[in-house]
Amino acid sequence: MSLESQIADLVSASNALVATFTGKKNEINAAVAAAITAIPSGKKIWFVDQVLGLDTNAGNVKEAPFRTIDKAIASTPTNGWCVVMLTNDYVLDSPVSVACAYLEIYGWTAVTSGITPKLKPKYYSTNDNTITALGGFLLYGAGSNIEIRSCNIELPSVAGVVPAPVTTRLNSFIKTNSGSSLPPVIGVMLEALVVTKAADFYGALVGTAASAVVLGCSAVTFPGDMGGKYISSVTVAGTDPKTLNNVLTSLPSL
Repeated sequence: MSLESQIADLVSASNALVATFTGKKNEINAAVAAAITAIPSGKKIWFVDQVLGLDTNAGNVKEAPFRTIDKAIASTPTNGWCVVMLTNDYVLDSPVSVACAYLEIYGWTAVTSGITPKLKPKYYSTNDNTITALGGFLLYGAGSNIEIRSCNIELPSVAGVVPAPVTTRLNSFIKTNSGSSLPPVIGVMLEALVVTKAADFYGALVGTAASAVVLGCSAVTFPGDMGGKYISSVTVAGTDPKTLNNVLTSLPSL
């Protein structure tokens, strides 16, 4: 065998190795790209209409909204960001468990049609009818942040409610559990909305057992007698938040 033919064989073998390597590299790159593409986005945007929606709908377009916020949260990855585009008033007569890390509720119609949807929590009795609680949002574990924007909040009257509510935390619109799955800090952000309440409303806006509270408010209107009802553990109207070691808020007094 001549030297020339040996060199040719080596070149041929080298080219084959390079081709094999290039092919495998392209396969690996394609597999990695496909895997990255397959990872679901942590942020999900859903439309919710309690009147016209169905939880069997796609939920990701306004023409096919979900019926419940619960479905929107369940359709968002754990520890993800759930954006609810609310297109109608929404009654909360049971607790909505916030399993995602960040829940954003946005009054979509406030911008598109000038009609601000309302969040309407209602009192309800537990299964054995011995305890009354207020419907709303339950923050636990990683689900410890909620933003409500362009959705007015109506806090109800306690008239006729049996049994009468006795625990402020349980009758808070946004609350934590009492002794388990407690996030160290809960974050509540309210923006561009009006809070109204019945004169005999029992409860608070935010209810907490031990978690620290960060409460931010921007362009929010509260009723004049809201003092003592912002946070369940702060019952004295006009309390200076600077005197509290577990509350950080943009409000001048609670």
